[in-house]
Amino acid sequence: MQTIAELQAQMASIQKQINEQKAAGKREALADILSKMNEFGITIHEIQRRIVPVKAKAAKTVKYRLEDKTWSGKGKKPKWVKNIEERGGRLDDYLVA
Repeated sequence: MQTIAELQAQMASIQKQINEQKAAGKREALADILSKMNEFGITIHEIQRRIVPVKAKAAKTVKYRLEDKTWSGKGKKPKWVKNIEERGGRLDDYLVA
């Protein structure tokens, strides 16, 4: 039966071999990738655009509507909302279903 110290030494040796194998595989993979990039004229910018797509702004949800005018209910009140409130109108009457 092996001692704990012997097993730990084996484990350290095996971990070192794993790390070396990963590094060699990574170098090989990078060489293959660079070769394909050169072969097809692919730039790093093209790859980055595919990995990190540009996020589109999320459309604001319309909460209130008066004809072609809308408001999400967030932020500064638009003039048409203020006009309704000044005339004693109820904003709830303009809720979008």
